[in-house]
Amino acid sequence: MFLLARYTIKEHIGPFFFSLAVIMFVFVTKFIVQYIGRIFGKGLSLLTILEFVYLNLAWMFALAVPMAVLVAALMAFGRFSSDNEITILKTSGISLYKVIRPVFVVTILLTIFMYWFNDYLLPEYNHRARLLFSSISRKKPTLQLEQGIYMTMGKYSILVEEIERSFGREVVDKSDIMGPEYTEDAADRLKNITIFDRSSAELQRTVIAKRGRLVFDKERERLVFTLFDGEIHEINTRNYSEYRRLQFVINNFYIPAPELVFRRDEDDYRSDREMSVKMMQEEVEKQRTSIQSSEENIRNHMKKYLANPDSLESLLALSPLMLDSTLIDSSQIQLQRSMAIRKTQALIQRVDSEKKNISFYEKQIFKFQVEIHKKFSIPFASIVFILIGTPLGIKAKKGSLGVGVTFSIGFFLLYWVFLIGGEELADRQLLSPFLAMWLPNIIVGSFGIYLTYRVVKETTFIRWERLPKSLQLFFKGDEQQT
Repeated sequence: MFLLARYTIKEHIGPFFFSLAVIMFVFVTKFIVQYIGRIFGKGLSLLTILEFVYLNLAWMFALAVPMAVLVAALMAFGRFSSDNEITILKTSGISLYKVIRPVFVVTILLTIFMYWFNDYLLPEYNHRARLLFSSISRKKPTLQLEQGIYMTMGKYSILVEEIERSFGREVVDKSDIMGPEYTEDAADRLKNITIFDRSSAELQRTVIAKRGRLVFDKERERLVFTLFDGEIHEINTRNYSEYRRLQFVINNFYIPAPELVFRRDEDDYRSDREMSVKMMQEEVEKQRTSIQSSEENIRNHMKKYLANPDSLESLLALSPLMLDSTLIDSSQIQLQRSMAIRKTQALIQRVDSEKKNISFYEKQIFKFQVEIHKKFSIPFASIVFILIGTPLGIKAKKGSLGVGVTFSIGFFLLYWVFLIGGEELADRQLLSPFLAMWLPNIIVGSFGIYLTYRVVKETTFIRWERLPKSLQLFFKGDEQQT
């Protein structure tokens, strides 16, 4: 039996890693296409871009592993069935349960590993990926001056009629703005430069120069224009009669450009997907404590407003005196009535505010509990997909990648629809977090157990003859109903 177990597991290893690589490649390709406009063209280094993709590989891996398990089971058991190895095992008196058991045990171990991965590694990767993406989002694209076109940077507008690229156009387009570490000969050479300076509310400045050079001072986060043979025109916007004109042979003009520098964010805040189970459980306890505090506040507000039995008895004892018209003026009654109305309205507002707080805390609890259950339910999907993939692979009798991918995509989409729908219902508090995250496993897993039982009992659960001929040729089924 040890040889059989080793043989069965070995047949799954190749398809598993191959399908995992294919699925990861699809995820990465989709991710790059989705974010290509947000990360490329901003003057980021190749290492930064690769780091951003690498950090996002974590959540892709968490989703790809269950899919790869399903594909591997379909391909491996499909090949067993197509080569009549399943039939040979049955005639040798070996139950299919014994054939499935080694793979099932390995899948349980894989599930435990994936839970550890989702709980310890994935939150940290998600946190670092979010911080990096936030830094990338705030960085503006690399400044690229174009001949004869105005370039606006904050309160500055720049116009250059002619630009000489010392490094060649293709180099400049693919690199950041050249920093001060380059020699003057390496800087961009500009001709007929006009700079409009609106940084001062009281002074409008226009700088004109026949030629100049441009470099970017990364240390001080500013553009440095070295201008030659030019003029500076200044007008007071509050008194246009004040005008000044300056001529210069050489002048340095600085434009602050901190947005062109890539900075890494540091933030201790973590969202629910950036927390471990322990962190989220602590947050749940905090929210529950806040709910208890809000409920206590409501009770205190009500006690202050509503008289207790002792004070009510005292009030009734004084009622004849209070109802004596000779002792109480009508204006005083109106004043007391207005005060009572204001107190009642204030009480209603306080109670409504506390109820809204309680509703918010409950939503937070549901959100964290959904993520807690998700860390368990998604790794458990590997076990569910083994229960689905094994019988379908045996009955399909074709261990090709096409069959594996077709079935895996179909069942994984079904599983994912249930998971996304359950999470949406849980966020709206229409379904408990446990059912929202575990219902896909329960439904698909129950179907898998049923299929496995029918395969072991050698009964037909899919009538291939009722499928279109193209699908019959694809799956090549030849089942016999018992």
